[in-house]
Amino acid sequence: MVYLRTIDPGIEQDIRYASAHNFTGHPLEGYEAPECLLSQDAAKALARVQTALRAQGYGLKVFDCYRPSRAVADMGRFATEPGDPLKAEFYPRVDKQDFWRLGYVARVSNHSKGSTVDLSMTGPGALPADTWTPSATPVDCTAPYGQRWHDGAVDMGTGFDCFDERAHTDSTSITATAMENRQRLTRAMAQEGFTGYSAEWWHFTYTRDATLNTVMNFPITPLAQGLDASNQLIVVTSKDWEDSQGSAQLYERHGGTFEKVEAPFAVVLGKHGMGWGKGLFDTRQLQGPVKQEGDGKAPAGIFKLGSAFGYEASVETRLPYLALTSTIECVDDSQSTRYNELVDGATIAKDWNSSERMRRDDDLYRQGIFIQHNTPASPAAGSCIFFHIWRGPTTPTRGCTAMPPADIARLLNWLDPRQSPLLVQLPEARYEQLREQWNLPER
Repeated sequence: MVYLRTIDPGIEQDIRYASAHNFTGHPLEGYEAPECLLSQDAAKALARVQTALRAQGYGLKVFDCYRPSRAVADMGRFATEPGDPLKAEFYPRVDKQDFWRLGYVARVSNHSKGSTVDLSMTGPGALPADTWTPSATPVDCTAPYGQRWHDGAVDMGTGFDCFDERAHTDSTSITATAMENRQRLTRAMAQEGFTGYSAEWWHFTYTRDATLNTVMNFPITPLAQGLDASNQLIVVTSKDWEDSQGSAQLYERHGGTFEKVEAPFAVVLGKHGMGWGKGLFDTRQLQGPVKQEGDGKAPAGIFKLGSAFGYEASVETRLPYLALTSTIECVDDSQSTRYNELVDGATIAKDWNSSERMRRDDDLYRQGIFIQHNTPASPAAGSCIFFHIWRGPTTPTRGCTAMPPADIARLLNWLDPRQSPLLVQLPEARYEQLREQWNLPER
């Protein structure tokens, strides 16, 4: 499970059940923060939907994602207790005791399995979102677009959580514009494996991961940001922006401070040094070169780590591991929907003209780790950045960070995804300038 904003911060969020602006009139149990959580695969698929819609001038806005089972039970209690504080907005023609029979509320929800999302679409013609307060006058969710609650989305025929036949996906009682918007959203979601629900135009379930079948009940808590969430750091520094050689130091958090782990070790960087990459922190306003596709620069900044990979069927590591076959590629064509992804070219329809074969004739990728630079991917911002085995201490890379085989093996053994490990990679002078601002440890 991941926070959606760590995968694609550009997807708008209005998590209704963390507030009182929902059909129950109160925040639901388990919503301790207005955050969207989904399974990692579902979140990445949703990011691809966002990319596809952006190309058409539209975007996504989510209202609900993972829903603790305690929140589902809270909905059930509401349907059996007296009181209808927001009936006039959300279910003006429905008795709440009929929620289950009509399919608007489930006793066990796919939301609790991390596979389901409620959302709408932003784009041309959308009225600006209003700020809801308890004193707002409820307006029928089926009222004309300009009259009902302005949620910042385009006209979809009804508002979100509108328990009415007009909210049914195939309703013919809505305008042609609303019908077209629903169809556009449904097509984009279906392309990435999301299936809709006939009674609610906003409800989609990710169907390409059969393992998403466990009902969960952990509360939704605030997202820890940046280094505050990490207990393991790999700090890589070089003498300057142009230097292709550097040094790596491991750190572990003990209490409130990071302490060094063992001695530093040598690494090599891109043949043209470093350039600002796309990682956890926005570096667009900082001075210095900017990494681009094919520029021979390693990314500078703070980055999450992805899967480990290698030639062996399995290795000793707690990281997710991908055994490389002859058909696995890393896509470096920025026009592809799979740009900056490791894919199996034998099982996926190709929309790329350029990629790197991962199963090589040499030992460079015998063991490695994917660095989440430019994730989710922006076109031409750089791709396929890894930790991998070096050719030698003076031979630079095309943009990766490489090291001796023993040090790669040490990383695979040491890294623990439960500790939210991060890579900090900067020229020495920049590291010192940003150390206090980014709360970095002393070198």
